[in-house]
Amino acid sequence: MEETLVAHPIRVIVWGPGDMGGRALHTALNSPDFDVVGVKVFSPHKDGVDIGTLVGLPPVGVSATTSKAAILALDADCVIHTPTTPALLQGADNDVVELLESGKNVVSGASYHNPAMPTWLSSSQPALSVLRTIGDMKVTGDVFGARERQALSALHWTMKAVDSARPLQRPLEAAASAVIDRVIPRRLTGERLQSACLKGGVSLHGTGLHPGLMVEQVLLRLASLLDDVHEVRFLEVGDLSAAPDGMWGGLASLGFGTDLSAVDSNHAIALMQHFYFDAVLGNVAHTLFGAQAKDVRVERHVYPVPARVEVRAGGTVIRPGTVGAIHMTYRGYLGDRLFMTNEECWHVGAGNAHLGPDHPNSLSGGHLISVDGLPGRLEFRSEPEDGSFKADWSAVTDISVNAILDSIPAVCAARPGVVLPDLTPRYRLEEA
Repeated sequence: MEETLVAHPIRVIVWGPGDMGGRALHTALNSPDFDVVGVKVFSPHKDGVDIGTLVGLPPVGVSATTSKAAILALDADCVIHTPTTPALLQGADNDVVELLESGKNVVSGASYHNPAMPTWLSSSQPALSVLRTIGDMKVTGDVFGARERQALSALHWTMKAVDSARPLQRPLEAAASAVIDRVIPRRLTGERLQSACLKGGVSLHGTGLHPGLMVEQVLLRLASLLDDVHEVRFLEVGDLSAAPDGMWGGLASLGFGTDLSAVDSNHAIALMQHFYFDAVLGNVAHTLFGAQAKDVRVERHVYPVPARVEVRAGGTVIRPGTVGAIHMTYRGYLGDRLFMTNEECWHVGAGNAHLGPDHPNSLSGGHLISVDGLPGRLEFRSEPEDGSFKADWSAVTDISVNAILDSIPAVCAARPGVVLPDLTPRYRLEEA
């Protein structure tokens, strides 16, 4: 990756100062490496508020704004982009394109880790296929409002009628294509994002804890120690009892505390996570096996696990027998060959942990990486000690924020385009 010198401090904008964006804003304001020149907020009561006040710091003389036009007009080197995941269903890609074309680099915690990978919502997918998937989506909690719920219900029955009218499929596809992106914008292709980078002379990078750090860097570096890799597995176990209430609209929106029948492979969390883990599987397939995005097939399987104990987490009560843990599995195939299994196993409260015999041996969570190949098998585990771990969600946020901030200088210095981690060895002179 060709790099140029970047002036310091780097002028940044924070887009969406929620849990992660707020932490990024707080850290950037306290760092001599960054000059925060603007913040895009979405709540009217935050409009015009000093950005220091937003995160509990002294005023700095810069006001937050709800105006996208005002943000686009700012002179900045990079935008720290931390939208909510549901925003990806509401046209966040178009915002990123406008930011890039305005001449601003973008480092995002959203799913831009491998834009070349198609998903169920990609603009390359048939409109009826997208509508069918959304019509079958199961939604819990407050991730969508009453109007959106009514629209999803109507769409579900409409698609059943469409599927029964086989002779009308072609004209219905044309009609659906004309209206779908006005209602539920399909995700833009990697080519479209790349062209926006080239037009603005800037770069786009997606990162965080996972996707980002754990697989795209740790797992792939570990795999480089083997002469030949056959199959890899990544497992993340987490206790969400300390997750912020606003994440996704609350734990109930993720499915926790609901009836077991509400959570399956068509639940909103399963479909939203697909955006992220498609990218992970695509990155692994390309790096280890030279595969292209079109060659990778991803299958998902999501199931709920009943709670054993009652847990109160924020505004959500998890009662025994309701959803206390969710196990999500995304498998990547090249033809019929399974090359990677990506698993997320989330629970609320240590008493509801769903741990298999090969999971990290901790009720608090952890990570497992295994790489099978020649000359043998490599394994990496992270297992917090249960006695000392307080399920502090801020630790997860801090790691993600650090990954975002640490990448900004390299992204700003890179040639225009979509930027991925560089795994080639780099060396520096010892300064001790």
